[in-house]
Amino acid sequence: MSTKGRSSFTDKFYLVYRVGRFAFSAGLFFLFLSLYSFDKLPFPENSITILAIFLVVSLALLFLSRAPHLFEFILDELFIFVLVLDKIFSYSFFSIFLMFPVFFSSLTLSRKGSYTTTALALLFNFGYLLTGEKDGGFVESAIQSLLISIALIAMMLAGQRLKKKLEAQEEYIASLEKEREQNRVYKRLYEISADLAHELKNPLASLKGAVELLKEGKVTPRLLEIIHSETERLDGIVRDFLTLARPISSEKRKVSLPSIIREIIQNLGESKEYTLNLEDVEIETDERAFRSAIENLIRNAFQWAESKVAVSCKKVGETVEISVEDDGPGVKEEEKERIFEPFYSNNPKGSGLGLPIVKRFVIENKGTIQVERSPLGGAKFVMKIPLKLEKER
Repeated sequence: MSTKGRSSFTDKFYLVYRVGRFAFSAGLFFLFLSLYSFDKLPFPENSITILAIFLVVSLALLFLSRAPHLFEFILDELFIFVLVLDKIFSYSFFSIFLMFPVFFSSLTLSRKGSYTTTALALLFNFGYLLTGEKDGGFVESAIQSLLISIALIAMMLAGQRLKKKLEAQEEYIASLEKEREQNRVYKRLYEISADLAHELKNPLASLKGAVELLKEGKVTPRLLEIIHSETERLDGIVRDFLTLARPISSEKRKVSLPSIIREIIQNLGESKEYTLNLEDVEIETDERAFRSAIENLIRNAFQWAESKVAVSCKKVGETVEISVEDDGPGVKEEEKERIFEPFYSNNPKGSGLGLPIVKRFVIENKGTIQVERSPLGGAKFVMKIPLKLEKER
C-alpha cells in the first residue's frame, strides 16, 4: 500500500501494531532465553531460533517500514502458527494472537488485503484442527475451531467498520477545515475590498472638490496641480492593483538581472546614493512580472532610505539571490509578515500594494523572501528564486 491517499489514522494504528509486535517478540525471546540459560526450557530448542528470527523481522519492520504491507501480516500469522505447532502456545492463545493481524490489517490495508489476511488466518485455524494436538475429541475441537473462525470474521468486520467510521470522521474534519479556509479567504477578500475603497475614496474626494471649484470658475495653478496629482495617485493604485491581480504568464524566457536592475534604477531617477554588486546572472521567468517585482522592491528601499541603498544579486546553487537594503528605520519584528499584506503600509505616499506584488511573484515562482536587519541600519530584503522553473505536469 502506497503512502499516497493513506489516512492519518492508518499511520497511527500501523505504528501501534509495529511497536506491539516488536514488544511481543522481544518479550517472548528474552523470556525463553532466560529459561534456556537455566536449563528449564520446556520447549524444543529450535523455538528460540524461531523467536530470534521473529524478533529480527519485527525490529526491521519497526524501523524500516513506513507503510503497511500484506506480506508482513501473513508472516505474523505464519510465525504464530509455527509457534503453536511447537507447543509454545496453547490452541486458545493461538486463536487470540491470530486476531491481532486480522484486526489491524482490516484497519490499515485495503478491503482485498483484509480479506486475504482473514482467509489465511481461517486456513491456519483449520490446519491446526487437522494437524495440531487436541485437548479433547475431534468434535469438541471442531466446534472450538468454528467458534474461533466466527470470532476472526467478526474481528475483521469490526475492523472494517471502525475504519469506515474513522474515514468518515476524517472527511468531515477535512470539510470543516476547507470551509474554514474558504471563510478566511472570503473575509480577507472583503477586507481588501474595503481597503481598496478607502484608498480610492480620498483622491476621489479631492477630485470632486476640485471639480466643484472648476464649476464655479475658480481655475488656479494649485487647483490644476491637485487634479493632476490625485489623478496620478488613482492611476497608480489601479495599475498596482491590476498588477497584483493579473495572472503571471506561463511563457518564460531568460532575462538578465544586472541589465534590468540598472534600467529600473535609472528610470526611477533617484538622487540618493546607491551601490550595485551584480553578478552576471540570467533567470528564466515572466519578464514583465519579474520587472514589476524588482521595481517595487527597489522603489520601496529608496522611499525609506535616509541616504543610501545597496542592491546585489548572485547565483547560489540553482537559485539566484537578490538583496535590496537601505539605511532607513528598518522593519519592526511584528510587521515582517504584515508588510506583505495588500494595502498595509506605513508610508503615507504608498499604495500598500508594492510589497504584495513582490510576494506574489516570489510565491508564483516557488521562491522565498525574507526581511532582515541591514548592516546599513535599515531593512534588508533577500529574495531567492530558482534559476529555472520545472514545468508542471
